[in-house]
Parts: sequence; structure tokens; C-alpha cells
Amino acid sequence: MRRIVCIAWATALLALAWQTPVRASDPIGAYALIDKVVLEPNEQAPTRIQVWGAFTFAEETNGETYAEPVRGYLYYRVVQGKEEVCRKEWADMKKLAGTGAVIGMGSRFNRAALGAVHRGSEKAEKADAYPLGMGLVRVRRGTEYPPIQKLITLPAPATPADGATINPGKVTLITRNIVGPGHDRAKYVFELETASGVKETSDPIAAGEKETKWTPRMQVKAGEKYTWRVQAVERQWKGPLATATFQGKARP
Repeated sequence: MRRIVCIAWATALLALAWQTPVRASDPIGAYALIDKVVLEPNEQAPTRIQVWGAFTFAEETNGETYAEPVRGYLYYRVVQGKEEVCRKEWADMKKLAGTGAVIGMGSRFNRAALGAVHRGSEKAEKADAYPLGMGLVRVRRGTEYPPIQKLITLPAPATPADGATINPGKVTLITRNIVGPGHDRAKYVFELETASGVKETSDPIAAGEKETKWTPRMQVKAGEKYTWRVQAVERQWKGPLATATFQGKARP
């Protein structure tokens, strides 16, 4: 039995949410744009899964409020006695990874079961029980639902990766471009900040073919920590802000 379902019922729900002053409650616990899936200890009989990508989680028990999207990974383990069902859903996630498809998962009314998003710099250690229930829901392309729009317009900081340690000196910040339609002419604004709060911000930079780069004047110092941010912009529109951290390699 496949557990990924068409969003026909959810589409109707979301359409209602867009068109009426009093919005219907969205029952989805989280929406995810999956970049990659890592199955552990192997792909033949996995017992754990890392789901990497961007996520936005329900904030209220009732309503349709969702938190700002964040990047990182979810870490789950199979549910005893439900191994086959878990693995079928995981296989569906793996097929959708990297395609730009958005899925809904879990329930707003049991938000805690979804666990937490781990930063890319965090080691995968304690896996949460995989949240079974209503299965996976695939979101139709082109939806204007605000939580989905924020999710698909969140850039993906690639280099330096979150938690990376790099050589001191000049650094080039690289982001993967947003996947959301409707912003084909978006440019990217970067910001680099030291631990002491010194910042350097770029002008809007025209998008590259698949990724966009910026080399700030600021030099990376040995042993110091940095935060970098990137945001897609187009005229008066500004997308959500993506954040990553890195550190200059300490001198021997």
C-alpha cells in the first residue's frame, strides 16, 4: 500500500484558505522540500533515515500558522511492528528528493511527534520515532499558499556549509538558487557577520545558472566564527532568510 497521497482534499482546503476571510484549519504538521535522503545502515533494510532539506512547522494546534522555514535535517527511526510502512514512505521520500516537490507530513494536532530540525553541523545521534498517521501528502506545483511559498523561496547555502571549518583568508559564499516559480528574475543579497557583530552586505547579485556567488572584502581570521546569510529579492519582494555558520581554521 503506497502511503503518499494526492493532495486533492488538501488542495481544496488550501483553496478555501486563500479565498475566504475566515480560513479553514490546515491539519498538516509540517511541509518539507527534500534535498536528499540518507538511509541507515543501508538502503535494503533501513532502520533510520536522515531527511535533508527545508522545513516549515505548524505553530498552533488550531489554525494555519507556520514558522519561518529552516534548513537542516530530520532524523527518524522505524516504528516497531510498522517497519514495512515506514520503509515505503521513506522510499517515496527518496524518489522525491532533489525534484523540487513539496510534501506535507504529520499532524498539526501532534506537532511534537515530528521531532526537531537538526542543523547541518549537528551529528546524527538520537533518532525520533517516525511519525506515522495520515501518510505523506504531495503538494501540487504552483500553489500560492504562503507557507509553501516561503519554503520554496528559501535559498540553500552551499559553501561554506553549515558548521564547516575553512582556511583563513578570502572566502566565496555560494548559494543554490531558489526553486519557487514566479521569481525568475530574483537577485540575491548576501551578508557576512563576525562573532563580534561586524557585518558586510552585498548589493543584489544577479542569479547564476543554478547557484549564485559572492566574495566579500572581509577576510576570514584563524579561529574566529562567522555567520552568513542569503536572501532572494525581486523589486519590492523579499524572500525568507537562509543562515549558515562556519569557522576559520585555527593555526597550528
